[in-house]
Amino acid sequence: MKKEPCPGGKPDVDIVVPVLNEKDSIAEFYSRVGKTGYGDCLIFVDNASSDGTAEWISAQPSIRLIRHRRNQGYGASIRDGIAASRSGKVVIMDADLEYPPEVIPELLATLEDHPVVYGSRFLSGSPPEMPRMRLIGNRIISAVFNFLFRQHTTDFYTGIKGLTREAVDCLDLRRDGFEQVVEMGAKLSHAGYTIHEIPVAYRLRSHGASKMRHLPETLKYLWYVSIYRLGLGSRRRARSAGGI
Repeated sequence: MKKEPCPGGKPDVDIVVPVLNEKDSIAEFYSRVGKTGYGDCLIFVDNASSDGTAEWISAQPSIRLIRHRRNQGYGASIRDGIAASRSGKVVIMDADLEYPPEVIPELLATLEDHPVVYGSRFLSGSPPEMPRMRLIGNRIISAVFNFLFRQHTTDFYTGIKGLTREAVDCLDLRRDGFEQVVEMGAKLSHAGYTIHEIPVAYRLRSHGASKMRHLPETLKYLWYVSIYRLGLGSRRRARSAGGI
């Protein structure tokens, strides 16, 4: 796998894309990213797909692919993709086309002024197309995170975000599952970063199945957001007082 910054003299960005059994959407995703001019900036991290996704990706020219031989989790895929990146900006997004690749240029433009940018499904003018309970759950999750970490997000569990290299380098990510979303947000907040948002269109995936189990992940979220608020906050107070 090539590890240099986006090949071919393209913009200074790496686009980290975790994939797991996305055979039905991966060709369209790759094509649409290519039309934005950032196709050579993709770093796919395949989490032990069994449907031919990794084989399809590896057959494309100038591709960057990391393969997990077993399912290590969403967070592990993000972590390994970030570790392989070398560019000044990192975009993280899903390949299921729920989020349009066409938003990448706007996300990168916004990173010029804001080191952390999330794409929000709730700022596009109308409620996103998702089940009512997921809408309510997303609202609650974002509100709890905002209260505990003094942020103003509307879509904390978004599937597309961008960070500058400086913000990436402060993370030290360790979680393997979807709880890494909480870990990233908490560590960015404790490092002093404000999460900026831009509107992003959203549509429910038309192929395959979601990898997230929403009720268990919501319960895990409440646990981890409390742990990170208490744990990182205590560590910061200790450092301020001259402790470890």
